Amino acid sequence: MTIKNILLKIQYDGSGFSGYQIQPNKRSIQEELEKAIRKVTRENNRIIAAGRTDAGVHANCQYINFLTASNIKADKFSYHLRPFLPNDILVLSSKEVALNFHARFSAHKKTYRYVISTKKVLHPIYRNYMQQVTYKLDREKLAQGLEILKGDHDFKSFMFTTKNAIINTRRKIDEAYYIEKNERIDLIFEAESFLHNQVRIMAGSLVELARGRISIEKFKSYLDPDNSERANPTLGPGGLYLERIEY
Repeated sequence: MTIKNILLKIQYDGSGFSGYQIQPNKRSIQEELEKAIRKVTRENNRIIAAGRTDAGVHANCQYINFLTASNIKADKFSYHLRPFLPNDILVLSSKEVALNFHARFSAHKKTYRYVISTKKVLHPIYRNYMQQVTYKLDREKLAQGLEILKGDHDFKSFMFTTKNAIINTRRKIDEAYYIEKNERIDLIFEAESFLHNQVRIMAGSLVELARGRISIEKFKSYLDPDNSERANPTLGPGGLYLERIEY
């Protein structure tokens, strides 16, 4: 019996899910994927994801891997899985990888995109796919804030915390910039890993900075290791996309 490690590249619309991870009595991406894979392999496969997105968050590029003894060719799994998946999850491709490959721990860079619409009136069809911000935004301050976030910092003020949680809150942001076109601003963040809700809180704090609610000095203070004040607000999940993962 030959064991293969299969890597799937997937996309999903997160608006109809409670998040990636399985939760009791809630619809999750993990559960839908596991059900589909088990129907194809007829095995009790355990799947590993590159990251766990929250409820309402989307993925333009997500990877999962699983071990199987199935005789299905690695590059054919994408074809065989599609009939068993809902229409808000798509398997783009499949391939065999080394047995020691781990979708999460083998990744060395993740890119998230946060989409903001600056339109005064936003069509309801987009309400789950971008964050509407109608305030006047200072683009120079926005760029300054993004530059401040780059580098190795303690981001404890930019994460969702639970009581008694012990976690290393230092992260290194490799790139942070924005792209603007047609009344839309995309905030791009690249790093090896992110804290829970970090991107949404960074995006919210950048909006506060750009609209003049906080100063550059206040924004910088959120990165002070001795700071006990949490940055805010946390923007909605619909504007957030897992954009790219590099191995």
